[in-house]
Amino acid sequence: MVKKGILAIVALSLMLSLIIGAVGCDGGEEATPTPTATAEPTETAEPTATAEPTATAEPTATEAPEITIGAVMCLTGGLSGMGPDIRDGALLSINEINAAGGVNGSHLRLITEDSATEATTGLEAVKKLVEINGVKVIIGPMISGATLAAGPYVGEREVVIISPSATSPDIADQEWREFVFRTAPTDAFQGVAMAQLVEEGGYERAAIFVMDNQYGVGIEEVLEDALTVEIVSTARYDPVKLDYLTELQIIKDSNPDVVLHVGYGDDAQIVYKQALELGMDTAQWITSEGVYAEATLEMAEAAEFMSKAVIGTKPAAPEGSAYDDFAAAFEAEFGHAPGVYAENAYDAMSLAALAIEQAGYDDGAAISAALTTIGQDYSGISGTITFADNGDRLGGYYEVWKVVEEDGVYSYERIKVISL
Repeated sequence: MVKKGILAIVALSLMLSLIIGAVGCDGGEEATPTPTATAEPTETAEPTATAEPTATAEPTATEAPEITIGAVMCLTGGLSGMGPDIRDGALLSINEINAAGGVNGSHLRLITEDSATEATTGLEAVKKLVEINGVKVIIGPMISGATLAAGPYVGEREVVIISPSATSPDIADQEWREFVFRTAPTDAFQGVAMAQLVEEGGYERAAIFVMDNQYGVGIEEVLEDALTVEIVSTARYDPVKLDYLTELQIIKDSNPDVVLHVGYGDDAQIVYKQALELGMDTAQWITSEGVYAEATLEMAEAAEFMSKAVIGTKPAAPEGSAYDDFAAAFEAEFGHAPGVYAENAYDAMSLAALAIEQAGYDDGAAISAALTTIGQDYSGISGTITFADNGDRLGGYYEVWKVVEEDGVYSYERIKVISL
């Protein structure tokens, strides 16, 4: 019996060792491919060694958190020729601030949304930045329509917006102005500058030809008050239509010796091409900064008409070392000279950073109050900035420009600067 029991135990032991051996072999067979199949990916996983970004991100665990600033820019649509430079003006300021250590130990990050040069899209961009990205400060929107649309929204949520280029006088006295600032002077000044050029030129019969939006109609209303000469005709046009022969014929039939035009680059190309076809280059044209973009000169007929008949105004920085240094830094960073309003965006971002440094980033009302205080005789790249009680910039400088042609190449050239 014992012998049989021992034999049974020995047999059982042999069976168990076979089973254990089999299991060990199966594991070993999966392990052997590991060096060949799995190990090589883990070597290619040296890109996860590229997870050195996560290593660089580690300092943010011990440092102050990043501060996110929003921007709403016209990257497509009628002002797409201006939008990237205006965004880059703000970005240059951020890069310089971060290089100097940031704001209260935190680095700044810019998130840009495209308004497509439309009021409704601009409002949606503002909402996205506030509700998804949680920003408390936005540089922009660029256009007056989008700023007017966003005003009640940011006022209710106590988010600060600083527009570098929304110039409509209609923005001036809105209830929500505690949270809306402008580093560009309003068109109440630009309309006066344009009227001043009419008077200097000795013209007697003025026609007003503007796009039918807040920007165009705003300058039209200023011109009607500021002009001291006879206004022989007024016409508004739909900037989206891109065919203006009917409206241009109305202007031509009134026989003006000066035409005051307000538009954007896309529509201005068609306006000037069709004005050339109608022989309207015998009158002097005076236009605003909305058409001032390299893209406007890309249509040969428009550029030809501009060189023959058009001068214009645009907000400008006073000449001097501050702007020259900015322009050199901008060109070094982005590869070309800054466009119109780039310096205003730089000033908007720099002022915002100073206000955040003083008030922190969580309280929009505190940031607004700090901006009002800091924005008194502030030495900006675009000149001295003083905010009125409603957040508007007091006064400004305007460049008078023309288009010149040399060897078939058209470019803008400064004539002089007007201070208002």
